[in-house]
Amino acid sequence: MKNMITFHKSIAFFAAAAVLTFSACKKEKNEPDDAANEHENEEITTVKLTFTNAVIPAEKVIATWKDMDGAGGAAPQISNIVLKANTAYLLSTELFDEHKNPADNITNEIQEEGDEHRVFHLFFANADAPVKDSLNTAATVTALDKDSKNLPVGLQVHVATKAAFKGYFRMVVRHQVTGKDGTYAPGSTDAQTEFPIEIK
Repeated sequence: MKNMITFHKSIAFFAAAAVLTFSACKKEKNEPDDAANEHENEEITTVKLTFTNAVIPAEKVIATWKDMDGAGGAAPQISNIVLKANTAYLLSTELFDEHKNPADNITNEIQEEGDEHRVFHLFFANADAPVKDSLNTAATVTALDKDSKNLPVGLQVHVATKAAFKGYFRMVVRHQVTGKDGTYAPGSTDAQTEFPIEIK
């Protein structure tokens, strides 16, 4: 995707800061911690969000975030998201490392380790805002997938938009090995990025 989004004057700054990395969650418990078995963090080069109109399934909005050269290189390529007001969508989130051939689908790892992960989709008025400033006035987001303890995973969610809105949509993967309770607080952030969004 060549066209960079100029939705907001500060987009270049937040985009450069929104570099995605994925913590080394795959390390086996009994593996030695020596140089021969050292695991680098998984890198997420691409995030794909697919919003499917719940009433008209053929109507889809697909947005991608892609950064092939990582931190310090070119700014990520980011789609803007445009949704209809007062409309129900089914949202699927996919994460990939496209440095590998074929691309490594990180989504599968999150699904397999659902007891230790929670994916959040948050709305903000401003780019790079603190989590406490997330809004519930733009849409209601409900996770559809559950882990073994019936807690949400969040790769598949229902998004019910409300009135017109213009701001930012953040996807966050939280790594919650202990204390997962369905909320944002436990654990640490494995991956995070933002998309400009407009609901109209």
